[in-house]
Amino acid sequence: MSAPTKITGGCLCKVVRYEVNFPEDHDFKSNVRTPECQFSSRPFSELPHTSSFPILQLTPPQSVACFCSLCRKQSGVVVVHVHILPRSSFTWTSPSAAPSAPLANYQVIKDNLRWFCTACGSYLAWEGNGIIEVTAGSVDEECLVGKKDGEGNVIEKGVGEQFCHPEGAVTWVNNSLGPVTEGIKGTRWKFSVAHGVRG
Repeated sequence: MSAPTKITGGCLCKVVRYEVNFPEDHDFKSNVRTPECQFSSRPFSELPHTSSFPILQLTPPQSVACFCSLCRKQSGVVVVHVHILPRSSFTWTSPSAAPSAPLANYQVIKDNLRWFCTACGSYLAWEGNGIIEVTAGSVDEECLVGKKDGEGNVIEKGVGEQFCHPEGAVTWVNNSLGPVTEGIKGTRWKFSVAHGVRG
């Protein structure tokens, strides 16, 4: 299967919609890279997924299964799968920026936005530092799973296996739930990938 060039998604009530146009050089399997890294001098309170560890400047993986408490609280699930993209490849396609629009964000950490629909509550994306993490569950079923026939059988496979690459990063494994989460494949990180501490 060739790599996708575009996907669409949105919230449960279908009012908030988005589109992703993947960069030509987007690497769907770059989850195990170990790029050059440097320690960050940014204050603890300004870092995504805060901890007391120094933060490393890493090229992020594309697919992540996150066990952090923030993602759990916002989504209501124990594992949130996200795909990381440059912010420039992501577009909100509806609604308009009108004050009554149901698209809103919540900041737990300064300059890090957690986007959701105020009408149905769907958690759609996390944004900060020039990237956006799109929640895999908000991708349209036809894009993620594939096209189905009248009996619900998949007749044309979607991009789920590439978008949720099974050997991606598994972050915040210090919040692991034993047998519930131990079977999730991927490079395990004690905190975020940027902390550089293997789990």
